[in-house]
Amino acid sequence: DSDMGQYSEDWSDWNPIAQDFNDERKTEFIDEEGKNQFNEGPAPAREEWQIRSAKQAKFPYLVVQKDTPWVTEAMLINLFSTDLIVDLEFRQNSRVYFVYFRNVCCLEAGLMKVECYPNLIQCFTGRHTQRPPESSTPVEKHKNPIQDPGPPCKLTEQTGINLDTRTLSVSESRNQHPAFIRAPLVSKAEYSTKGSLLALNDANKRFLSVKYEFALERYGAYVLKDELNKGVVRHFRSGRCIYVRKECSPKPDVNSLHNVGMVKCLACDNFTDNICKLCKMPFCNALCFKVIAVLHLEFCGSGKILEPKMKVERKYPRTGLPPSCGLVKITAFEQTNVVYVRSAELRADVAYIGVLREVSVLGKKAIKLQKMPECGQKVLHKSNTEMARAMVLNVDDPKDIYVVAIDYGSVEITSLENLYECSEYLAHLPCYPVAVQLRGVPRRFMSPIIRELIYEIGDSLIFKIKYSKRDFDSRKDMQIVVLNDEEKNRNLNRLFKTLMTPIEPSIHQRGFTEDVSSSIFYDFIINQNIFVQFLNHIYLPPGKNIELVVMDNSFLKFGLIYCTLRDLAYEITKMQRDIQAYGDTIAKCESYAAPKNELCIAKYQGKWCRGISMELVGDGYPSILFIDYGNIVPIHVTDIRQYPPQFKFPVMTTELEVMGLPEEISDEQVKRLEQHFAVGNMMKCDEIVGNEKANQYSVRFNELNAILNLN
Repeated sequence: DSDMGQYSEDWSDWNPIAQDFNDERKTEFIDEEGKNQFNEGPAPAREEWQIRSAKQAKFPYLVVQKDTPWVTEAMLINLFSTDLIVDLEFRQNSRVYFVYFRNVCCLEAGLMKVECYPNLIQCFTGRHTQRPPESSTPVEKHKNPIQDPGPPCKLTEQTGINLDTRTLSVSESRNQHPAFIRAPLVSKAEYSTKGSLLALNDANKRFLSVKYEFALERYGAYVLKDELNKGVVRHFRSGRCIYVRKECSPKPDVNSLHNVGMVKCLACDNFTDNICKLCKMPFCNALCFKVIAVLHLEFCGSGKILEPKMKVERKYPRTGLPPSCGLVKITAFEQTNVVYVRSAELRADVAYIGVLREVSVLGKKAIKLQKMPECGQKVLHKSNTEMARAMVLNVDDPKDIYVVAIDYGSVEITSLENLYECSEYLAHLPCYPVAVQLRGVPRRFMSPIIRELIYEIGDSLIFKIKYSKRDFDSRKDMQIVVLNDEEKNRNLNRLFKTLMTPIEPSIHQRGFTEDVSSSIFYDFIINQNIFVQFLNHIYLPPGKNIELVVMDNSFLKFGLIYCTLRDLAYEITKMQRDIQAYGDTIAKCESYAAPKNELCIAKYQGKWCRGISMELVGDGYPSILFIDYGNIVPIHVTDIRQYPPQFKFPVMTTELEVMGLPEEISDEQVKRLEQHFAVGNMMKCDEIVGNEKANQYSVRFNELNAILNLN
């Protein structure tokens, strides 16, 4: 112990970490070659802002919000493509993407893609702004204190309407917008009539809730056909696609078919070269062989001679919906949420085509109907494309007879000259299409966007149908189902609901502007050539003795009246239901001052309607022209909403100049005109004269002098 004590030392001050920290040779983070072993830090904030500012000054850009996990860099590149964009920048703090485009043209092309998919992303256009230079001059302070401006003006505060500064006249009378409801095609009384064919052929009263939603196709609002490859023309009619060859191929010679060894199948009566090697009995395939199996067992190997005209009664597969998770094809759309489907199973598919073939062949020998058919009667309907079986639904108007094509499900309008007698054999052939209702899809107006989707789907896609028997609607005799695309596994129900639900545009987005032409007729009414950019227009047909519906008469003192056809008036009322739902439940903006010539949704007498802003004078009441009716009314900004891009409904009301009115008419004569041409009245004019190029239409009433008491 004494020896160890002499070697004891004090270790309390020993700190190797401090020695290494103070040694400069160990704190130089360089390698043997003298290079820094660590990456340089990020650029200062000032330098980063300068780089970003230079990029924004050089390239136009969009600011895309990352509001959903689906908005990623890869998704934006796939959406816009590398041909349009040059760079992407994501800001973590603000959760936005900056998408830089090559030029303004590429930016416009990108905006068009965004407008096609409004539900996909939310974005804003960007314009480079320079920061104001910092001034070295000190700012002088005011010696006198700034006076209190008082409480701010509230948007909901409605002041008086300033009519003195307006250059456009407004409607003096506040007429209520007319509403028209079409009577149902089929009523309950027609089922309860003694000996009713409708009750016999539609025992479950399925067609009691049937609707006709394609009236605009009859008035030239849409394209009704297009030509495909190989000389095939695709027709769009009443919710289904019809394919017709442009040039009919010549019929094959029966003798030449027999010479090459072709014989007719005993089951389906089609030519085939497939026969039994022993008894020479012809059949097309395994499905046809099942039909003739009993007959084949009797003849084959027995030595019996097969007669050439012998034919076996064909057995058809059962009709109705396939089981859940089965495959189906769509034959027609009746409404936005009601479709007709049939089984896509091979045997049912062959049987369905066989029924159509028999109707087409035997229908050529059918006899025309000589008298009006009864409701529920099965007939043959001949159109310019095909001959099909149909059942009569409504015969109230002999010129417009409503029928339903029972082999497809589409409701069509025809006349007596296109109807033929249906034989008992054709009437009892099986009917495979079944009406189903899409779960979660509401009934909406047949807009151009939905109509285009319907015809794009056609009957080429195969869907997997899913349903539960508990979801059967006994009142409408329809099963509620979900349809999924078999190839791409896309949900058709979700797609329809997404496309038909309007989206309120952002307050920063550019609205839908219509060019307004110069004023005519006392410098206040706008030439209706404004509806050429975004909305289609259905004009009144020129001719004589045309029945019109008066939509507005508030400008009769200037010789103008707004009218439409009766069928189009029904469509305007149906369209207003969608607009009302948008204004009440979807549009959340409390106020909107629509710029001049911009479409908007405005509330008039408690109802939301389509309009266009004609003039702003600064009093908070823009002058709104209600394009579906014709009146111009100052509407406060709290009763105006932005126009959604989904509302591409055509304009169906036409401005007419009344021919024969004197240059000056008294107030009493104006009152007589307004009483005679009351809003909502149906009347027959003597003639409509139209100039489509100049977009001006005139109407003539022979009783005008008697109304004005000018005789």
